[in-house]
This record gives sequence, structure tokens and C-alpha cells, in this order.
Amino acid sequence: MIRRSLLWLGLLLIGVGGQAEPVKEIVIEPVGDELKFKQTEFTVAPGETVRIVFRNTATVMPHNVVVLNTDSPAVVNRVGTAAITDPDYVPDDPAILAYTEVAQPGETVEVTFKAPDKPGRYRYICTFPGHYTMMQGTMVVSGKATG
Repeated sequence: MIRRSLLWLGLLLIGVGGQAEPVKEIVIEPVGDELKFKQTEFTVAPGETVRIVFRNTATVMPHNVVVLNTDSPAVVNRVGTAAITDPDYVPDDPAILAYTEVAQPGETVEVTFKAPDKPGRYRYICTFPGHYTMMQGTMVVSGKATG
């Protein structure tokens, strides 16, 4: 009886622990104190779990990373413009898929999210006031779906 109980307990713990879903980590940094990302494009699979780690290596300017659910320049403009009046520089907009908090120079922030299921190109921008017009990159969703 004790042996059977221990077996069930072991199976239960294995089931609860399970295997963690793999996470694709993407590290993004600015180009010094320029309004540019070093990494202007990265590729993930549809539905893949993505962790963006933003290392603000700038010495002067704060930055963030905001991933949009589109590549539309009009949406980039709408979100970037609306961020100016938001106290955290991330507006409440349905086009925002994921975002990091604003990182001061020398800080590192991160966000984990699921990539869209639909293959395509998805823009990411910095929404600190005025930066969005130049500080942009593209997340490419391509290949086989994960999970």
C-alpha cells in the first residue's frame, strides 16, 4: 500500500512538474546613444514563446521595446504619437502585442509573450517620446508552428 502511494505521488509530481515550454530569447540593445536598435530583425515560429531582453546600453537616453501586431506605418505612427501623453509611454492600444517597461541607461528589462499564430512581419518600436520614428525593427513570424 505504501509502495503504491509513493508511486502515485511520484507520478503526480512528474505530471505537475512536466516539461517547461521552450522559450526563444531575443536580446535587443540600442546603438550607443543613437535612436537605433542594433537588432533590426529577428525570426520566430508561429505561436512560439518569446522573451525579449532589452539591455539599454545607452549612456543618456531611456528606451523600451513595444511589439505591435502589424507592420503598418499608420499604426506605428498612431501608437508612437499616443505614447507621448501616456505617463508610462505605452498607450492603451489594441495593436500592442507586448512591451517592456522603459529602461533607464544601464538597465535591463524583459517581456515574455506568444508570437502570433499568423506568419508575417510585425514591427517593434521604442515609444519613449519621439523615438518611434527612427527606433524600429521587425519580428518575422515564419516557419512551422510550435507546441
